[in-house]
Amino acid sequence: MSLDAIITLGILMAFLATALSGRLAVDFALAAAMTALMLFGVLLPEEALQGFSNPAIYIIACFYIVSAALKESGALHWLIMKWLGRSAKPGRALPRVMLPVAFISSIISNTPVVAIFIPLLQDWAKRHEVSVSKFLIPLSYASILGGTCTLIGTSTNILVVGMLQGTAEAEAESLHLFSPALIGVPLIFIGLAYFVFIGHRLLPSRMGVAESGAEAREYAVGMRVVPGGALSGVSIADAGLRHLQHSFLSEIQSEGHIIPAVGPEEILSDNDVLIFVGQPEAVTELRQFPGLAAAEGEVFKLDAPYSSRALFEAVVAPVSNMVGRSIKASGFRTQFGAAILSVSRNGQRINQKVGSIVLRAGDTLLLEAARGFVSRHRYSRDFLLLSRLDDVTIPNFDKAPTALMLLGLFILAVVTGLVPLVVASLLLVAALAFSRCISLEFAQRSIDMRVLLAIGASLSLGLAIQKTGLADIAALGIISMAGENPFISLVLLYLATVLATELITNNAAAVLMFPLAQVLSTQLDVSLLPFVMTIMFGASASFLTPVGYQTNLMVQGPGGYRFSDFFKVGILLSILVGVTVVSTVPLVWQF
Repeated sequence: MSLDAIITLGILMAFLATALSGRLAVDFALAAAMTALMLFGVLLPEEALQGFSNPAIYIIACFYIVSAALKESGALHWLIMKWLGRSAKPGRALPRVMLPVAFISSIISNTPVVAIFIPLLQDWAKRHEVSVSKFLIPLSYASILGGTCTLIGTSTNILVVGMLQGTAEAEAESLHLFSPALIGVPLIFIGLAYFVFIGHRLLPSRMGVAESGAEAREYAVGMRVVPGGALSGVSIADAGLRHLQHSFLSEIQSEGHIIPAVGPEEILSDNDVLIFVGQPEAVTELRQFPGLAAAEGEVFKLDAPYSSRALFEAVVAPVSNMVGRSIKASGFRTQFGAAILSVSRNGQRINQKVGSIVLRAGDTLLLEAARGFVSRHRYSRDFLLLSRLDDVTIPNFDKAPTALMLLGLFILAVVTGLVPLVVASLLLVAALAFSRCISLEFAQRSIDMRVLLAIGASLSLGLAIQKTGLADIAALGIISMAGENPFISLVLLYLATVLATELITNNAAAVLMFPLAQVLSTQLDVSLLPFVMTIMFGASASFLTPVGYQTNLMVQGPGGYRFSDFFKVGILLSILVGVTVVSTVPLVWQF
């Protein structure tokens, strides 16, 4: 092994350790790895930066704008608002949830699709008195499976095709927009059948949703007894705090000690802090009691008057700078103009002072802010999902037909080969902006620069793995285990890709595995295409953890899911998908 190979291996291991520890976001960790490769002379600056000239980056950037336009114009609502129907039984309702989600996710990014469906399903589940946790994991998995059906369904597919065009243009040209559908469509129906007959039985039903109609997450909210106020010196029973609709009194913090089991005759004193546990609506209910005020001082520092404030929920994104920092240290109020009232993690409340809570990816925040908070921060990289609790925003449907027509023309142009994919993507964005389906401001804000940074940096790491011979070493290891059998090599490559996807990002996993696929095809003297398609499907097969795929994190908080729920529900589906992929890919794209 050469010195450059040893250095590259060390940088790769450092990147993996940093990414898995969660101390540094994956995009920054990849950027640091790219910089290290240049500093140690493994890659020349022009080699390290050439990944940012890959057409895939520009196509992905375009589709961020396209997804935002379809959401802003109301086009997605237009397509899905009548699909849910009246039946709430999983066997009947799941097809109406999963099929439209999979179809739409095959064309545009699945993130906005899931973001729109979550509040729709919450409202629908509440009206039918069923647990929304029975539907949100299927929602996420359907969006993942749907994205495998086209070359533009996910950023991973776009990226893999871009790398293939740069190394094996002839094989790349043999693929068309709907080539992956030969396997992707069967995967959708396998996933649907799994949830209809087996999976829905493994899904949790949290917090007695069927009885209460409440959403499956729980908060702890602190309220302070105002000195000299209406409740000072009053018993719990006389104050009317024994039988609340949306919460219950969990404990009282009084003069430095805690009263855990609060009796009805307990007398309230000035500045007592009352901890209520319950639904998000509890804040509004408690604010109606004269003599009670929010215990967290941050609420009083908000600029907006009470009359113009509203409650919001936000799911913390894995790329947020807040991850790994306490709420107080993150300067949340100053940064966003909002106060965090409570934090829910895995559907359970966090019983500690709000300011001292160290945030994690997937945490659900209960916020109080001015009513325009969603419109100001809907494209913030810090939030995966942002919604107002007491309001359902009705989109403006005027531009929906225009947006859908332009998308249809784009698909027609790509399928017929009239224009290259990158050119068609740029023309589509220009048309959406010219027709005012999206404003230039929203278009700019909708592009996730961190994802683009991660892709460009990961391409440089992939180049180093190939250049230094690490890919050759790994490929020879697989060949030695597979006995030069291309099928067994393909199976091992799929397993490695799935494992990498569950641990790091799907895009990074695809880039790291692509050089390995190249060497395997060369050493075995077989076609590169089956190995590339295996990577494409394997990088999307994230069903075991909430951190493996962005949509999984989006549904974790609103669904009240625990980490183990994803593994319990997803393990059999992961096996079914894996067996289908490795058994059918060689039949469609022969060695």
